[in-house]
Amino acid sequence: MRCINCGRELTDPESVRREIGPVCLSRVKSEERKQKLLPEERILTSDMGGEIADLIASTSGKSFHCIGGSSEHVENVGTWYGYPHSGGIADSKGKRWWAYQKCTISNYETAWWKVEKRIRKLKELEVEA
Repeated sequence: MRCINCGRELTDPESVRREIGPVCLSRVKSEERKQKLLPEERILTSDMGGEIADLIASTSGKSFHCIGGSSEHVENVGTWYGYPHSGGIADSKGKRWWAYQKCTISNYETAWWKVEKRIRKLKELEVEA
């Protein structure tokens, strides 16, 4: 398994479970503490269409593993937030948005692609159990 942040091979069982190495986890948490809300931030809704609507439909009612804050836990997918970003997903008008979830416990922000990956991972773990 490789770190979802830097792509390095993970060997520690805890890092494998989290899907991120300790150095990257520390950097991500440090950066999250520094960031302030952007003025362009908004709640993303399905009526925006395009990939935004697809994301909301495909993740509704699902859960993912949150690694933010001091208590790692399973978080339910809730409100999607976003801001304009060229690397994001498109609405029906072609405007691209960086979509993310805010943890209800730590306020940690998890990008849409990480949420989707962690939803799949939880499903795999449930099948194995």
